[in-house]
Amino acid sequence: MQLCLVLPPLTQLNTPYPSTGYLARYLRQEGIPCSQRDLGIELILKLFSKEGLRTIFDAMEQHDELPEPAWRFLALRDQHEAVIDSVVRFLQGKDGTLARRILETSFLPGGPRLEAASLEDFGPGSIDEAATYIATLYFEDIADLIGACVDEGFSLTSYQRHLGTGPIEFTPLEARLQQTTLIDKQLDALTDTITADVVGLSIPFPGNLYGALRIAKRLKERGVKVVAGGGYVNTELREVNEPALWNYFDALTYDDGEAPLKALLHYFNTGEDQRQRTRTSKGYHHQPKDRIPMTSAADFEGLKLDHYLKLVDTLNPAHRLWSDGRWNKITLAHGCYWKKCSFCDTSLDYISHYENASVSDLVDTIEEVIAQTGNSGFHFVDEAAPPKMMKAFALELLRRRISITWWGNIRFEKTFTPELCRLLSAAGLVAVTGGLEVASNRLLELMQKGVSVEQVAQAAQAFQDAGVLVHAYLMYGFPTQTDQETVDSMELVRQLFATGLINSAFWHRFVVTRHAPVHAEPGKFKINILPNSPTAFANNDLAHEDPTGANHDRFDDILPLALRAWMKGKELQRPVHTWFDFPMPPTTESPQRIQNAVGISDDTGTQLLWIGGDTLETEEGVILHSPGGSWELPCSPEVATWIGQTLDAARPQAPVYGLSEARSTFPGNWNHFSPQWEVLREAGLLLL
Repeated sequence: MQLCLVLPPLTQLNTPYPSTGYLARYLRQEGIPCSQRDLGIELILKLFSKEGLRTIFDAMEQHDELPEPAWRFLALRDQHEAVIDSVVRFLQGKDGTLARRILETSFLPGGPRLEAASLEDFGPGSIDEAATYIATLYFEDIADLIGACVDEGFSLTSYQRHLGTGPIEFTPLEARLQQTTLIDKQLDALTDTITADVVGLSIPFPGNLYGALRIAKRLKERGVKVVAGGGYVNTELREVNEPALWNYFDALTYDDGEAPLKALLHYFNTGEDQRQRTRTSKGYHHQPKDRIPMTSAADFEGLKLDHYLKLVDTLNPAHRLWSDGRWNKITLAHGCYWKKCSFCDTSLDYISHYENASVSDLVDTIEEVIAQTGNSGFHFVDEAAPPKMMKAFALELLRRRISITWWGNIRFEKTFTPELCRLLSAAGLVAVTGGLEVASNRLLELMQKGVSVEQVAQAAQAFQDAGVLVHAYLMYGFPTQTDQETVDSMELVRQLFATGLINSAFWHRFVVTRHAPVHAEPGKFKINILPNSPTAFANNDLAHEDPTGANHDRFDDILPLALRAWMKGKELQRPVHTWFDFPMPPTTESPQRIQNAVGISDDTGTQLLWIGGDTLETEEGVILHSPGGSWELPCSPEVATWIGQTLDAARPQAPVYGLSEARSTFPGNWNHFSPQWEVLREAGLLLL
């Protein structure tokens, strides 16, 4: 029985979404062969080609009424068709020589985004980066054209997203599936190239739902069995009751897909029913089984990694991590070690079941993935990477002398001391993302976030001092949040940017979800939850009334507008209430609150770790070498020898060496050594 794992369009174009890769690694380890397809990148490469553009332009010429920019595209269609394949190769990293031509000539026929582009943020040595930015804007111009003239549901990162977002009915989806646009024809043709007896469709986001249904319908017409799972299925379709759905899917799987999919394949092969966490037209099937160990990394075998595109759709360095470059996907721990946040789906398995990976096995897997992909960049996709695991992982990398670049999501724990952040940076950590949410201690406590504004600032400073970029997730519209609290939250975010503690951020509007504590105890949060339509197909997001809170609709445009300016270093001294064109109260926050929260370091560690290089004894003392520079440390010959021995004992490859052990062997009065000790610490002797 042939199995193919498929990503429907569209998620991201720079790297494969990892869901099918995690399944593939597990199944192959179990001796179950499978192939993988990413129809998102395949669809984009079909459309963004000479032949694809020719088809799009031919379709446009059949219309008498088009938006104004479309006529310019049609007038320059020969130029578009001539350059598109070269631009794709450039964005795939296969033709770097094109960079200067993109920047210095009228090589790319302009569209609205391209014509409004500014390169003021790029220096003279940033030719490749600037050219990638311009080429990305060119891609986005074409995507806008397709959305305006060919298929209104099309974008570079989703397809028909509006049909899958929020509480929705199935009828509009079915009506749209009866239509066939030019984009649909391309997707249908790609679907026809799938050769398998069973197809597993991963549906992580609303923008994948329509594509998955279209693929499934066409496959089932050929007699292929179709199984769907993923984040959207786990949340929105947890208790789905839509008979028409089974015209498209044979089964839905919930939670981690590895065990349910394996059991389904066994059922398809033998008829023996060991199905678990699976829904079919007959109902919910669950034969309890022992939990399988977590899968720690995605396996991309079978996917054409050189087809993915390097895109620069924002100039912010932290934001760019999502779309710039190809990242391998890996996990330190399954679930969330905190799992208390009242806005989160804490009752679902992907949050509630917490399990650590083996650090040694994880690093073994990393070496395997690097050999497979030729890429040493890793995105940790944990709900929140545990600080203790991050520390152990960093030590293992240093011990084995493995060099990688990595980033991931964290909680702004007080555990992230300056010392730990220096260690993580030395092991290749380049960025972290984490939730500041409402930036109000009252509301943070109400949502049981487990952090304070001051704690977030201190952790952010520790990361920034270690050279690690910091991105903050922000939230507004939480139950009982007032206008004043939203303005005060804006002020604290402004201060975080003004003091250089965060590099980027994003505001999310609070939504009640069915599996969160807010839904379980609405009275605790003083809200009234409104019922969805009884015929709703997807019903995870719930409307609510907040009698004591603000009118949060008024903030939808202003918050991101101010944020975009702050991320560019602009308008940082502007009073936040002046961003509104209607009366809002001035902030009540002290203008020094964030500045007063940082700058305090409490070294309570006991383990010594030297992340520098070799030392050189001289007549005057010792010279210390580390990646950050060199230090001359005057001292006696006895102390110089002690320094060399101590640093050797504190290397990552050595057994754990404690501060008390080092002090017990110090040749002299320790209290007199304080100035030299500070130099050692600056040079790279960490206290963990």
